[in-house]
Amino acid sequence: KNLCNKDLDAINEKNHLSKNISLNVEKANDLDLLRALSHEVRTPLTSIRTMTRLLLKYQDLEPKITQLLENIDQECSEQINRMELIFRATELKSKNYQNSSVELVKTSLETLLNRCIPRWKKQAQRRNIYLDIGLPKTLPQVVSDPRMLDKVLTSLIEKCTRSLSGQGLIRIQVSTAGHQLKLQFQTESYGRYNPLEALGQVLMLQPETGSVSLNLDVTKNLFHRLGGKLIVRQRSRREETFAIFFPLT
Repeated sequence: KNLCNKDLDAINEKNHLSKNISLNVEKANDLDLLRALSHEVRTPLTSIRTMTRLLLKYQDLEPKITQLLENIDQECSEQINRMELIFRATELKSKNYQNSSVELVKTSLETLLNRCIPRWKKQAQRRNIYLDIGLPKTLPQVVSDPRMLDKVLTSLIEKCTRSLSGQGLIRIQVSTAGHQLKLQFQTESYGRYNPLEALGQVLMLQPETGSVSLNLDVTKNLFHRLGGKLIVRQRSRREETFAIFFPLT
């Protein structure tokens, strides 16, 4: 009997080890796949953006052509940044990169938002989404990585605008909560609800549009590495709130 129990324990331990190895291989394959896809997507888009910016230097372009080239430039930049962020977030989540550092410094949220909001408005306008922005006259500094925070927040706006199916509202509000700054994105959908489906262990797929985004766990981990905390509340299928908290300097 004791021998049988030892045999069973050995088999269970072997199965557990095999399962862990299989999961680690799967995660490694996810990271390798995202690395390859990121490179394959960014390389041609970078070339297109470079050529577009060269064309924009011509002085005799018609206004419609200039507008079209500017739209191409913005779309390329958004997708390049999105792929870089997806790979970086996956890298930070991987056990092999747990010690990867993100340099947190004093960050002017006012400067960052003044740079981001015009881009966010263009993103929303392309999908007929209205942005209601409420900001105080002055904003305190927070502790984060400004370059990476720019990409993460822009990615969040991209996710919100795509999920609203071309009809909806995004309210952006900033306030202080004790020794923290609260940055809130609240979405209201007026059209059809587009659910997300899991795509591997990192991404979510929106079948209706074919767009991909980081899943909630990866996104929360990313904000944590940036010195913040993300809380998501979904009142209904048509209303969702993303609240991000950062420590004040």
